Amino acid sequence: MTTSWWRKSSNMTVGQSSLIYLAHHCYDWKRLWLDLQPVDIKSRWRHNWKSAQVVNSHLVCHPTIQQPGFDFPRQQWSLLNPFHTEQGHCGACRRKLRLTDTDPCGETQTMFHIVESCSLTKLNGGLSRLHYVDEDAVSWLTNYG
Repeated sequence: MTTSWWRKSSNMTVGQSSLIYLAHHCYDWKRLWLDLQPVDIKSRWRHNWKSAQVVNSHLVCHPTIQQPGFDFPRQQWSLLNPFHTEQGHCGACRRKLRLTDTDPCGETQTMFHIVESCSLTKLNGGLSRLHYVDEDAVSWLTNYG
């Protein structure tokens, strides 16, 4: 069985035969490589990084730089991450899952509230201090967890 687009030739590669097939069967197919404009990938990525709406993105100046606390033991690193992402086991989450009805301090207990404004657990310096993990922040994190 022979078709018009297929030519058996010893010097035709699979890629060449695929292009010939596409040229004959895809009428509105353009040669994409002719329409491309040069794009600076790094500047585009930087723009996307800065314009993305991510919780607490102000803490990370560049995502490829190793963050403070990266060398912590796993248990402490696992306690630190929920505060950075504001996603963790807090009263607001437990209430949403109907695991509890009250919060310890009487206010809605979010991860932000725990570290910034809770009268029972507040860290002086808040999330910024916790991010840079000085000795007081490490002891607060260990006592909290």
